[in-house]
Amino acid sequence: MGKVMVGIGFYRREQWPLLLDAADDSHILEKTYDEWLDVVDTSIDAIKAHGVEPKLVDVDVEDLISFCRKEGIRNDAEARSQYIAKIFRERIRT
Repeated sequence: MGKVMVGIGFYRREQWPLLLDAADDSHILEKTYDEWLDVVDTSIDAIKAHGVEPKLVDVDVEDLISFCRKEGIRNDAEARSQYIAKIFRERIRT
């Protein structure tokens, strides 16, 4: 049996302001990209410590916004998780 993997959304620096503007729950997101990177680094270390292999999933914020509109859902943490899981599943199938 293979190692357990989990997809971790990775946003681009230049799209961070767009994410903050588009997210319905932007108040829970880090105010700066660098603050967010620190959280991601810490999270990756914690995930690895539990024997799970984190895999970065590039998130295009414009595609995320389109996904939320198409699905008729708010752009919030749950929607972002759904989007990242969808992209991750597609990636590991190929």
